[in-house]
Amino acid sequence: MFDTFSDAATHPGRSPSLHAASMARLPPRAVGRAIEYIHANLADSVRLEDIAGAVGLSVFHFSRTFRDTTGLAPHRYLIGARIERVKALLLDSGLSLAAIAEEAGFSDQSHMSKVFKRLAGMTPKHFRDSRGTAFAVSSRIDDGKGNGYAA
Repeated sequence: MFDTFSDAATHPGRSPSLHAASMARLPPRAVGRAIEYIHANLADSVRLEDIAGAVGLSVFHFSRTFRDTTGLAPHRYLIGARIERVKALLLDSGLSLAAIAEEAGFSDQSHMSKVFKRLAGMTPKHFRDSRGTAFAVSSRIDDGKGNGYAA
């Protein structure tokens, strides 16, 4: 009857359709403020409490409504933004991997490399050496007729 145990525990008697209909979404301005805060503070330790405070919501309410609005949990969005920053720095700077990790807010080069490989499918060094073309090729879909389409 309920999607998760927590739904049943926190909303006894509420049907799933009513729960789905009452899901709150962040107003576009609040989403924009949260995303601006994340990007402005990528190199720092970004805590959920800080992002929620920038939007003026409790941590629980912000986390739930951010996920409902964007489709991503705040931490997952933060990690994705950090990886995009790493990609830009790999292609546009001569910084060492350790310096890039620090600039993008990772605790160290090893952590950055592990997360990068998991999300991008290759190591940061391979991405830099290929100038990003290997990533661009791997994110294309071939229709079998030699036509590639962006995924």
